[in-house]
Amino acid sequence: MRFFWIYLLLLATVPLSHAAPLPLKPIPLSDSLIIEVSKGFHFVADKNGSIQLKDLTGKSPYISFMPVDSKAWNKDIDSYWLHFYVVNNTGFDREWVFDFENWAFIDFYFLRGAEFVSKKTGHLHPFSNRVYPIANKNYIKVPIKNREIVECMVRLNSQVLIGKFPENLSFRVAPSDLIEQEEALSSKIIFAFLGAFAIMFLYNSIIYFSTWLKAYGYYLLGLFFVAFHTAGNSGYIFPLFGWLDSFPEWFFNFNLISSNLWGIVYILFVQNLLKTKERYPKWNKILNILMYLYILALFSIIFYFNIGFAFTQILGLVNIILVLWLGIKSVIDRYPSAWFFLIGNTALLIGIFTIIFTLAGILPKNKFNLNYALPVGSTIEILFYSFALANMINVLRRENEEKQKRIIDQLHAYQQLQALTNNELEQKVKVRTSELELSLTQLKNTQNQLVQKEKMASLGELTAGIAHEIQNPLNFINNYSEVSRELLDELAEERQKGGQESDSELEKELMKDLDENLLKIHHHGQRADSIVKNMLRHSRRSSGSKSPTDLNALTNEYLRLAYHSVLNENNTFQAELKTDFDGRIGMIDLIPQDFGQVLLNIYNNAFYAIQEKVNKSDTEYQPEINVKTRLLDVKVEVRVRDNGTGMSEEVLKKLFQPFFTTKPAGSGTGLGLSLSYDIITHEFGGDITVLTEVGNYSEFLVTIPNEKNPIPITT
Repeated sequence: MRFFWIYLLLLATVPLSHAAPLPLKPIPLSDSLIIEVSKGFHFVADKNGSIQLKDLTGKSPYISFMPVDSKAWNKDIDSYWLHFYVVNNTGFDREWVFDFENWAFIDFYFLRGAEFVSKKTGHLHPFSNRVYPIANKNYIKVPIKNREIVECMVRLNSQVLIGKFPENLSFRVAPSDLIEQEEALSSKIIFAFLGAFAIMFLYNSIIYFSTWLKAYGYYLLGLFFVAFHTAGNSGYIFPLFGWLDSFPEWFFNFNLISSNLWGIVYILFVQNLLKTKERYPKWNKILNILMYLYILALFSIIFYFNIGFAFTQILGLVNIILVLWLGIKSVIDRYPSAWFFLIGNTALLIGIFTIIFTLAGILPKNKFNLNYALPVGSTIEILFYSFALANMINVLRRENEEKQKRIIDQLHAYQQLQALTNNELEQKVKVRTSELELSLTQLKNTQNQLVQKEKMASLGELTAGIAHEIQNPLNFINNYSEVSRELLDELAEERQKGGQESDSELEKELMKDLDENLLKIHHHGQRADSIVKNMLRHSRRSSGSKSPTDLNALTNEYLRLAYHSVLNENNTFQAELKTDFDGRIGMIDLIPQDFGQVLLNIYNNAFYAIQEKVNKSDTEYQPEINVKTRLLDVKVEVRVRDNGTGMSEEVLKKLFQPFFTTKPAGSGTGLGLSLSYDIITHEFGGDITVLTEVGNYSEFLVTIPNEKNPIPITT
């Protein structure tokens, strides 16, 4: 807030003009008090910032100084040169500190012998490069002997955008030991404030994480900003970041932006503590508008500093006054915690107005008014705000206790009502339960019938495949038997001829053919016997226990059975079957009937898909089914890929749902893939995934654990 009044003072100042140089008298430095130097020196305005020390100290300087008593300080000029002499009248040698307060850059030159010695400082000068780095003070330390007269040249530079403004061209001079004592006392006081802030922050943080009240969260944020501004304005943040050359400028910019953030947090805190949304809805809307204006001022500072800076100061004043009015109104309305809130807000307001009145000349300009009034007001504010929050928790606790009591009374009433209605509800529940049990029984029966139908359909397809498989060797046996019978007739006829009429060579040839036919009949009989034995072996393993099984043979066997089942229904259908079996798999533990059921369901879907595409395709299309097995570390994978019709995204999502089917009514129950999914996932602990593209292909990936190490197949 102090910067707003300084800004108005700067707008009222008059431009500088040059005049002829006047003789300078040395400024006496005596006693042990701080000397305010506002006259007795000369200045020159460096409008372009191009004047150098050599331009002022040469034999024929072309730049003339003016006495400071005339016109000093023009807000439109950034750079000034001062020229003065000082003399030590204390009676002994000592060090003196020159303080140029709010200037951004200070180049201090004092004559030693025939040359000027240079020292630099300033609010924007890198902290680590300052000749006398203490807090964020613009101090220049110069040793001056008793009765020594020292000529000084000082180049001052100000920058509006840092938020600190020089009031005039005056400066202070004091003994270094007095300055150090003053700074030591100031640091103790400031750190006492910061310590109080830290204790309040830790204490209220514990309460916040116990209650999670929003008001406490905003209070902690506000407390952070208050501590940040107190430490920053006192200069005790700079030593922590002295190694960053750009830190001072960055800090001043953020210091102004954070003022707007503090205003936003402060409004949110007030809204939550005083519950303005429920109690004062109109004033709550005004607070919301004020919060949006703070956001606008924040961006204005970034892009249009002068406007945003003045806007921020006005908003801060309006915010404090508006909140003060809400505090008074809450006290009148007897709102809990209102008195604590009002006292805290009043303390802050007194601290702010103390600085404003001090800068305006209404109050005396002393250390307390300028440096400690606002921290004292802020400390009282956060202390009483903490009391307000604690009282609010007590009020909430009492309200919760009353609420719990009302709830208990209501529970007793509900229990009595429940006792009266329990019998009626129990009767209704019994009736409803019997109805549900009946419905569930009917549903289970229907489901069992559908599952049985699916199993019978699969059994029929399997039987058809087996029948077709056995029919093939039986056809050979029948054909060769019939041919052998004809050969026997020919042989009998030839032997009846007797004597020379019989052909011995023909008899030998017939006997040879008979022998070959018998061998073929025996071979195909063994084929049929092998098929029957395999089926019997599979039927005996229906106990549900796992046994070592040749996965590749099982996969190939059910592929042929499924294909022969299709051929049994449509003997004109042809498809190319491609297999690629991984010989490393060997024997693995599984239930062959159940895994065969899964394979049969997948094969049937694949054959159905390619038959559908054959019926719909107008071009030359070669149906094809690829079956691959792979050993994947501790798992085994079976891939079945067809080049049929593929599946859409909607079909894929419902593929494993019970009773879902894309086949015409009566052609399937929709349980095949659902049962297959349950067998693989629940029984084998594996997984089934599907890759598909509409019109091109579908590929089923069946993965099951390989519970035993592969057992090589011996032949």
